[in-house]
Amino acid sequence: MKLFKRKTKLPTITCDICLVIYNKVLLHAEHKNLVAQPDESLYSLMATEIAQAARRLLPNTDKRHRLALALPNFEFVATTVQLPIMAEPNLKSAVMLQIQTLLPGVTEPLLLAIQSEGGKPTSALWLPAKRTEELYQAFNKVGLYLTCILPRALLTIPRGSASCQVYDEDEDSITCFEWSGTNINRWLHIAKTDYDLPEFKTQWEQSLTSFNNEIKQEGKTDLKDWERLTMPTPVVYKYAFLPPGTVLHLAQVAKRRHRRRLQMAAVFLLLCTIGAIGAVINYEQRLQKRLENLTTRTVDARKLKEEVAQIEDTIGPIKDFPQQQVTSILQTLNRAIPKNSWITSVRIEAGTVKIEGYSPNPAELIGILLAQPGFIDVAPSQATQSERGRSENRFGINFKLKDINFKDYWVQYFPIQ
Repeated sequence: MKLFKRKTKLPTITCDICLVIYNKVLLHAEHKNLVAQPDESLYSLMATEIAQAARRLLPNTDKRHRLALALPNFEFVATTVQLPIMAEPNLKSAVMLQIQTLLPGVTEPLLLAIQSEGGKPTSALWLPAKRTEELYQAFNKVGLYLTCILPRALLTIPRGSASCQVYDEDEDSITCFEWSGTNINRWLHIAKTDYDLPEFKTQWEQSLTSFNNEIKQEGKTDLKDWERLTMPTPVVYKYAFLPPGTVLHLAQVAKRRHRRRLQMAAVFLLLCTIGAIGAVINYEQRLQKRLENLTTRTVDARKLKEEVAQIEDTIGPIKDFPQQQVTSILQTLNRAIPKNSWITSVRIEAGTVKIEGYSPNPAELIGILLAQPGFIDVAPSQATQSERGRSENRFGINFKLKDINFKDYWVQYFPIQ
């Protein structure tokens, strides 16, 4: 059900638990609130095998905990790009447009992680979307919430480090990269089978000579180096890969929060209206009681009755104000609007409802609203507009509420002199 849809930026990703795969061992970064097994052996790197090992490693963890998974570096592909300064969403879009040039022959959907200082070479990391979704679904099946996926080598970056050089070696491959500020300047990776060949080894060593040897070096070459690993520094989450399932989950959470805020606003408005009417009625009752008391004391009741009449005239516009039933209108729209359409704004004024939003077929919405028993005079308020990058059209529709007569109300209480 889609009532309101608003394009919101996903929150900054952080995680409660970080799992790390080194060779065929699954272990976790140390966390003060984590109670878990020290490590788990893996027979393969299949998504189901990793998820089952994570379940054994974290017997007391549920979906309320956000998990990050650091995969071996060979699962990621790095390409070097150089782009001008631009915002992060535009940066990713610009790089994605070059995918056929950067990775010729690749046809499957890929996820991209990139940061850039602008004008300087940087490394873009790629990971198949299918692999991330398989891991998300496998973790979800065993009752765990996989929030993001990271390259294992990034966990080596020390907290607060402005720049460093990282060396990560396992039984399958060697990875070396330079880190500066919040982005990867250069990323080199070689399989051990290639490293054993003299010509590849020579090329690898020549590539390493271009690295800056004056900056701090961090290295991990065996399992002991990964034991008692601390949680990753927050800046590495800028290179986190979010599975499609995670993106959908975060969007649903944001939508539920937005809907709850709207419901709370409607309830607050209703309570304020009820409170105002109750206060007026209570005030009238107190005045009537006062009048009765004065009458028993043989005071001129005529004056008091005139005062009550004046008060009734004063509160008449409030008591007789047409009730537009805001909550009922929102619920009706929520039921009527199709799932492929949504509303971005609703305005209710003097018995007229004005809505705007997006739909692949705005004309269909007019027919749907005409079929609602409480809505009349349904008509478009503006021409249908198409927006670049959207398959849906922007629409505006006005309609009136049946049995809401503001005209008689204004004539009775606010006649034009």
